Amino acid sequence: MNNSGSTLVDPSFSERVARIEASRAKAADSPRRKPRGDGVTYVLSLIGAFGVGLLVVVAARYARFHLTGVMPGSAQLSSSNLVLDFGLAFLAGVLLQQIFHFKRPEHMAAKTVGMFAAAFTMHMAVHAFPGLFELLFSDIWVRQVIRLTDPTKLALF
Repeated sequence: MNNSGSTLVDPSFSERVARIEASRAKAADSPRRKPRGDGVTYVLSLIGAFGVGLLVVVAARYARFHLTGVMPGSAQLSSSNLVLDFGLAFLAGVLLQQIFHFKRPEHMAAKTVGMFAAAFTMHMAVHAFPGLFELLFSDIWVRQVIRLTDPTKLALF
């Protein structure tokens, strides 16, 4: 040992450190999972989330009509009924979110956009496909929606 206070470094230790650093430099990066944001399945999942948003609003209006009998344009239809529609749609959306595993923020956004799109454009679909909506709701309900709404404008009913 040296009396000058400096410590000696074991040459085998230095060689070992050099070998470890060299092996780290040569080692390939570990394979990484493909990010969820890529691929056709991701795009389809966003489209599915949008579709779920559309369907839950239709289902909420279906439930409201068949449970309460409230017709579009009636005095009973108020903002509280629209809040009820969105509440039912939200609950149905949460249930479907658990089923389809829509947990990412993009899926929640797509579902919310679908809900708003359905809320403001469902009357356009009623004008375009009255026969289908007569099967779901009733002939009187469809005639009421067609009488009250303009198929070229956005509307809440």
